[in-house]
Amino acid sequence: MRSSRREAAAPGGAATGRDAGPASSGGSTGTLRVLGVDPGTVILGWGIVEARGHAICRVASGVVRAAGPRAERLALIYVELCAICERFLPAALSLEQTFVGDNVQSAFRLGEARGAVMVAASLARLAVAEYSPAEIKVAVAGSGRASKAQMQLMVGRLLGVAEPLAADEADALGAAICHVYTGRFNAAVAQATSWGGAGGGRGRRRWRARPEPVEGRR
Repeated sequence: MRSSRREAAAPGGAATGRDAGPASSGGSTGTLRVLGVDPGTVILGWGIVEARGHAICRVASGVVRAAGPRAERLALIYVELCAICERFLPAALSLEQTFVGDNVQSAFRLGEARGAVMVAASLARLAVAEYSPAEIKVAVAGSGRASKAQMQLMVGRLLGVAEPLAADEADALGAAICHVYTGRFNAAVAQATSWGGAGGGRGRRRWRARPEPVEGRR
């Protein structure tokens, strides 16, 4: 069992970490630190981004690689996520939802990993948000059908990361970016509708990245 981690350098060359302080939200000058997770019982990707005003940057990211009986792998995921939350102090968890395809057993295993992640986040008092893979792809790459390679490229560009990112690591960072962008859009909509007076908020809807329709479906 092992975990790999990368950290971005903070301004001045110091490594970002726990001493960066807890994230806060509110106002255009506030900061929001989000932990994104791409769940898996063998390889789990994670990444933390920080939004400050209109800027967004990577704080740290990596993958958790687990081996052994399933119970031990889930225990490792829980322990690692608790340590990540304690060290980097994110304010929110953005978690990729389970996609149930032809392999139902695989979906069950992913559900177990998600459970371990959510318990760790709950104990750390993180707000939890969930997004479908298509929603995350739309927010990051502009298409719900973006490939793994396209996601890796776009995540690197958005966060200014020069070195190659592992696929699971990029997906996790993408989930965190999606949460930041969704929050910004909803805040802008709430502010705009409030200008319309007391009736301006009537019928207000919250935005979520909308997947592209699949050909052949209506």
